[in-house]
Amino acid sequence: MNQSPLWKRLLLYLPSQLFGGVSWLRNKAFDFHLLAAKQFDIPTICIGNISVGGTGKTPHTEYVIRLLSAEKRLAVLSRGYKRKTSGFVLADSSATAHTIGDEPFQMQYKFPEVTVAVDEKRVHGIEQLLTLPVPPEVILLDDAFQHRHVTPSFSVVLVDYNRPIHTDTYLPLGRLRESVKGLNRAHCVIVTKCPTAAKLDETVWRKALQLSPNQSLFFSTFAYEAPKPLFNGKPPVWEENGTQKPHVLVVTGIVSATGLYDYVTPFAETLHTLSFGDHHDFTKTDLETIRNAFDRLPEPKLIITTEKDAARLLHNPFVSDAMKSSLYTVGIQVEFLKNQGTEFDKLLLNHVNHRA
Repeated sequence: MNQSPLWKRLLLYLPSQLFGGVSWLRNKAFDFHLLAAKQFDIPTICIGNISVGGTGKTPHTEYVIRLLSAEKRLAVLSRGYKRKTSGFVLADSSATAHTIGDEPFQMQYKFPEVTVAVDEKRVHGIEQLLTLPVPPEVILLDDAFQHRHVTPSFSVVLVDYNRPIHTDTYLPLGRLRESVKGLNRAHCVIVTKCPTAAKLDETVWRKALQLSPNQSLFFSTFAYEAPKPLFNGKPPVWEENGTQKPHVLVVTGIVSATGLYDYVTPFAETLHTLSFGDHHDFTKTDLETIRNAFDRLPEPKLIITTEKDAARLLHNPFVSDAMKSSLYTVGIQVEFLKNQGTEFDKLLLNHVNHRA
């Protein structure tokens, strides 16, 4: 539920209603074929959401990459948010967060065997991928649920457990890109970031999300990995009950870092944080601020950031050599709750093999 001050809610009410009206009209235009949509012969799997930011889209996309890339030639197509290029760009060894965007670069860096491309026009992007000398057998559409010019063969929609969409409203007052009724286009919905001890009543969630019986519902959580050096640092001492716990500065430019803070806290002697906006492009001034905050910490100490932020720091010319030896990333693994992982894997593999 929106907790903004009353004056702000009143100010944003009309723009929010206007946004919702335009979104409704646009979806109806696609529903009645007044706007063109194209479906392709190969499996095209969309992984998206109906609210802005923070649902765990990239970790879930990476989960699907791990699942499918061993069996199929896989390509990931993204818009490339905040990149400094335009049009179709095929990632190669020279790619950076500036050329393809931080999230596509993160995936290309972690999965070099997978084809990664960006194009704000997804139909054109798919067409370009299919003209490659060795075309993909499956295409993952990263954050394309509202890009209805492509009709995916399978849609996975993510919903944040901590931000219930059924009590939310449209942008800019709320976080919704479209009505909750848009979930009727999804083949499956995953409620993400669930507390492992939460009582997850599938019936309650199905009713709240207005899902039909033929739509699959899953629940997932995040498991954080031990810190890894981004550059040339040594593996840190990372023991929850250790006697030499480091002082940790967590630097993030994501929607919410609460989960990361909760993970780091038991391993740190003291926890210090610097938070920037989502997809933030770190400037020289930002790096000086980080360095000064880090310099004030006693030894032993280290800097921790997310993999998405690391994508923007890896080729940043303002990261000093001294900082490189102390900079670590923490990765995220998706874990399905209620023993649903096998069921989800089977659902996706069956679809891919059936469409092939």
